[in-house]
Amino acid sequence: MTHKNDPLSLRISALIGGLVVNAVGNGLTVSTNMGTSPWTASEVNLAHLFNVSVGLPMFIVGSLTAIANQTMIKEFDKVRFFGELLFIAFFSYFVDIFNHLGVPNLPTWLKIILCFVGIFTFCCAISFYQRANLFMHPNTTPPILFVFNI
Repeated sequence: MTHKNDPLSLRISALIGGLVVNAVGNGLTVSTNMGTSPWTASEVNLAHLFNVSVGLPMFIVGSLTAIANQTMIKEFDKVRFFGELLFIAFFSYFVDIFNHLGVPNLPTWLKIILCFVGIFTFCCAISFYQRANLFMHPNTTPPILFVFNI
């Protein structure tokens, strides 16, 4: 468990570990098509609509969200901005890996198991990178909290 007062190297390790574990877990849930967050589901639909890999709309929407976050906090926070881009890059990359490995074509019973494994995995990962407290997925922390200092 990390804390704001822990050494930066420990916090960065927790962040990177959390990013990878989160990407693996979310990659599984998205690839199984058995349920995921509303914004991720919409990105999957965009991928089908435009006949592109799922990772591309995920990266584009996440990047646009990061830009919107910067606009709403009314200043350019380069650490937060590039951190959010790094986060979404990990996430979108792993989704594409699982799709290329054929997860969407597995039997339904196996996809259900993988989806539950994915949910458990990304929930653990969220704990890792939240404790690192460096940056988050662009959709995680509403910028309105920063605008009003909540």
